[in-house]
This record gives sequence, C-alpha cells and structure tokens, in this order.
Amino acid sequence: MTYLFSTYWPWMLLALVLGGIVGFATFLRSGKGWWPDAWPGWFKLLSLLFLVGLVVAIFKWLPGLLGHYLETALLFVGSYIVGCFLGSWLASFRSREEIETKEPVAVTEPAPVRVTPPAPTPPPVVTPIPTPAPVKATTSAPVSAAPAGDHIHPGQRPPAVVKGVAALDDLKLIDGVGPVNEGKLNELGIWTFKQIAAWTPANAEWVGSYMAFPGRIEREDWIGQAAQLAKGLGTDVSRQADLGDASAASGFVSSAPAAAPAADGDHPGQRPPAATKGAATPDNLKRISGIGHVNEEKLNELGIWTFAQIAAWTEANAEWVGSYMAFPGRIEREDWIGQAAKLAKGIETEFSRRVDHGDVPTSS
Repeated sequence: MTYLFSTYWPWMLLALVLGGIVGFATFLRSGKGWWPDAWPGWFKLLSLLFLVGLVVAIFKWLPGLLGHYLETALLFVGSYIVGCFLGSWLASFRSREEIETKEPVAVTEPAPVRVTPPAPTPPPVVTPIPTPAPVKATTSAPVSAAPAGDHIHPGQRPPAVVKGVAALDDLKLIDGVGPVNEGKLNELGIWTFKQIAAWTPANAEWVGSYMAFPGRIEREDWIGQAAQLAKGLGTDVSRQADLGDASAASGFVSSAPAAAPAADGDHPGQRPPAATKGAATPDNLKRISGIGHVNEEKLNELGIWTFAQIAAWTEANAEWVGSYMAFPGRIEREDWIGQAAKLAKGIETEFSRRVDHGDVPTSS
C-alpha cells in the first residue's frame, strides 16, 4: 500500500480536490445531519461499492494483478469520498453564516449583578512534609528485542533453513527468479523449491515487500511453480533453461581446462557400469529430453554410450550421475531412464521426433 501511495499520490490529490468541488456544490448535509438520508443516490451507491471493494481487498479475495488494480481504484475512490465530505463541511460554514445574517438576534439588557463582598481569607495551614522512605533500586531483566526488520514489512516472514541441511535447488528455474533474486532468497534462508511451495499468502506478502516488488510473487505464481518443481515436474522456464543453455555451456566447457575425473566416493549413490567405446554402436543420447551436447560428452566420459545402459540404471546410479553432473534430482525429474527404455526398444518419443526433424537446435 505504501508503494501505491508513493506512486499515485498526485492522482489521489486530484481525486480529493474533485471530490471537494462536488461536495461543496451538492452539500451532503441536511436538517437531519450527515447520515445517508441527506446523501444523493449516486453517492450512496458509490459509498456502498467502496465498502464492498474494501472488504474484498482486506481479505485478498482477488489475488495477483486484479487485486493490484482493485487496491489502486480504492485509493482513488476513497480520496474522492473524503473530498466530498470536506467540501460539504466547508459548505456548511457558508450556510451557517447566511442563516445568522438573515435572522438577527434580539438584544436584551443584562440583569443587574449583585456584588457580594469577598469572604475573609483564612490563615494558611502549614502541614509537615513527610520524608519519603528510601527507594530500593531494582534492576529489571533485559528484554530481548524482536529481530530487526521483520516488523517493517507486512505479512509474515517465512521459516528459514540453514544451508546444507537439504540439497540446494536451482531457484532460477522459477519464472521471475534471477541470480539477484536467488541471492536475496538465500539470504533469507530459502534454498529449496519445497520451502517456497510451503509459503502462505502472508509469507509471499512479506517476501514481496522485503524484495521491493509487492504483488509480483502472486502475479508470477512462484508458489505454484515451486510446487511443480518440488514434485519433479518441469515448467516451461525450466525446460527452456535446460535446453537453451546447452549451446552456451558447450562453448564454455570446450574453452576451459579439462578437470580430473571425480572419485566414486565424492558423490552419493553408486557409479553406473561403464562400457568401452566400440563395444556397441553408440546411440544419439541427445534424443533424450534434457541431454544436449555438453551432457552427452559428460556421459561419454563416464563410459555411457547407449540407451540400453541408461535404461538399466538404478536409483542409486541416477543419484550418482546427477551429483557428478552438478544437477542433483534432474535425471529423476526429466525421467531419463524411462525415455531411454523406450528408445532402446525402438519406440520414439515426442522429443526424439523433434530431434530427428531438426527442430531442436541444441540436439542437432
């Protein structure tokens, strides 16, 4: 609401002045007072709509962009109504002066005032002032202050998690969360999709105010996106990020010095069995959704050349490869094993058809 005041205050002032002019001209007060019997019909309807909109805004029954528009309209209508009352109040002074000039008040002679002599002043009574008893100084226990900054923002701060307690998620896969916003969320102790998926509307309101963009979290549905990603379901943004960044990453990796292969014990799970190149005809692993040039090269370095090898992976193998390739949980979310099992049997998938037709630049 503070953001709306700071943005639209000139228009609110204009609505206040316009309401003052209308209120001065219509003069809402009558002989019965200020209450609705004196109001014209249009003003009663406007006041009723304002009260209904105020209730809807307080309980946040209109989320997102519609709620933002409703709050803005309430500011303008409220300013107009206040201006009408102020204008009527000023008009009441004008009518009062007209009544006083039209009806002269009869002047009566004041009654004679009898002056009585003052009573004698009694002598002052001196009372001894008691000496106050010494007060024993007491020290009160220090009161712990609330965490600084929490009360500045509306809503409720979401629970934080210490880094390392759970596997970190790439929060940039949520539409609207970039590197800067991800850093701010990490400062609040937000590291995983499950944390964001568990936010209440009060948490979203607090974070939106803290990050200086109130209402954006609701408009972009961060909570809904995080819930999908936490269940292993992809979103449009996550799929575009997985496919669109592969070509850029390929150029980066090719120019970087080759790193030494990681030891098996450095990653959770179990390393999958490797095969020698040439032992079987290599498959085009890029026909699996989520595998581009870079990921195919990493799999080849591990001795993974065919769909049949990936289809035979266990959950422990998928966990190890996901940690080795620095995206834990992605293999399970994108179902590499299920896609590879179909392709190993000669069954095409929708993504493999797009690759075969040349519709996926990162896999061609």
